[in-house]
Amino acid sequence: MRFLHTADVHLSVTAPERLDAFKAVCQMAQDLDCKALVVAGDLFDTPQSALDLRAEIRELFDSLEQDVFLIPGNHDAAAFRSGEYYGKHVHTTGGDESARWEVEGVPLIGIPYLPGRQGVESLRSMALREQSPLIALMHTNFYNSSMAALYFPQEEDNQTAACLWDRDLDDLPPTYIALGHWHNPTIPPVVVNNVQVAYSGTPYPTAKGEIGARCAVLIEVSSEGITLKGVEIPGVPRRETASFFFVPGGEEQTLEEMRSFLNDQASTQVILDLEVDGWVEKISEEACVGEIQAMVKRYCDRWKAVKTGTLHLTGMSSLPGFALRCLQFLGDSEAPDPSILDSCTDPLLRELAQEVLGEPDQVYRTALSHILRQMGRGR
Repeated sequence: MRFLHTADVHLSVTAPERLDAFKAVCQMAQDLDCKALVVAGDLFDTPQSALDLRAEIRELFDSLEQDVFLIPGNHDAAAFRSGEYYGKHVHTTGGDESARWEVEGVPLIGIPYLPGRQGVESLRSMALREQSPLIALMHTNFYNSSMAALYFPQEEDNQTAACLWDRDLDDLPPTYIALGHWHNPTIPPVVVNNVQVAYSGTPYPTAKGEIGARCAVLIEVSSEGITLKGVEIPGVPRRETASFFFVPGGEEQTLEEMRSFLNDQASTQVILDLEVDGWVEKISEEACVGEIQAMVKRYCDRWKAVKTGTLHLTGMSSLPGFALRCLQFLGDSEAPDPSILDSCTDPLLRELAQEVLGEPDQVYRTALSHILRQMGRGR
C-alpha cells in the first residue's frame, strides 16, 4: 500500500506558484496509485491564508480519489481549531488534540504542532499501543542526541518549540515519522532501530537556502515493513546559490567569472540566489554594484529568477590595518625561482609546485580572499 508525504506548502494568495506545486503533488498521489496523501503541517502560510483559500483547497481535495490526512503546523494552527470543513476526503486533528486513523489496517497517528515534549509524549503513548507498521505525522524539530551541543546545552529541550530526539524512538514499533517544519528534504531517512524519520521539505522553494530538487516522499507499507523513496515533483524549479567574492585588484576577473556563470549555467528551472561579498579597489563600490545589476538584468531571462539581495561590497578605505599590511606583504612578495624544483623528487609535490608557479596571480587572489573573508566578508 502506498502513501505520499508532503509538508510546509505555505499556501498564500500572494504566492500562486505554491498552489500550482501542491496541485502537482496531488496529481502525483493519483499517478503513483497512492492510497492517501499525508500533509505534515503548514499547509497554509497563515490562518488568513486558510480563510482566503479554503474554498479552493476544498474543491481540490474533493476532486481527489485519495483520502488526505493533515495536521496543523505552527503557521496555520489557528485554521484548524474551529472544526473547519476541508472536504469529504480530509481527516485532520483539529486543534491541539492528536488523532488516530486507519487505512486498510495501517494505523496513522496525527500529532499537531505542540511545544516542548507534548508531541513526543503523545507519539509514544499512541505508538506503543500498535503492533503493525504505522505512519505518524508530526510538525517538529528533530534532533540527534550525539550533536546535542549544537542545539541545547546538556540536551535540555527548548520549551517554546516542538522537539523530537532520536532517543525518543528507541523502543517504538516499525514506524515512519512523516515530518514537517524543516524546509529541505532529508532523503534517505534517518533510521533509529525500527523507526525511519524524514522531512519532505517544501513542494515549492519559499526562501533562500531551500536548495535542490523539490520532492515528496513515497511510502510503501507491506507485510515486510516500510520502504521510502524521494520522488521529484514535476515542473517545480530548483533553488540554488552561487557565491562570488571580490578581492582588491581582481575586480574585472571576478566580474568576468560572474558573467560566464550567469551565461553558461543558466536554466529556466533554477531560481538563483546570487551572493556577492568582498572589497574593491580599482572600481568604486557604486560602479561595481551597477555592473552586477546590469549583468543580472541581461541574463535574468535565462533563469527562472535571479535574486541578489544586498550586495556586500566595501571600498579599501574601510579595510582594517592588519588586512592592509597583509595585502602589502602579498603584493611585495615575489614568486619563487622555478629552479628550486630541480631538487624536488616527489612527482605529486612537483606537479603541485609547478601549478603554483604557473599561476601566481591565482595564488595571490586565493590567499587574499582567505585573508579578507576573515576580516568580515566585506561587510
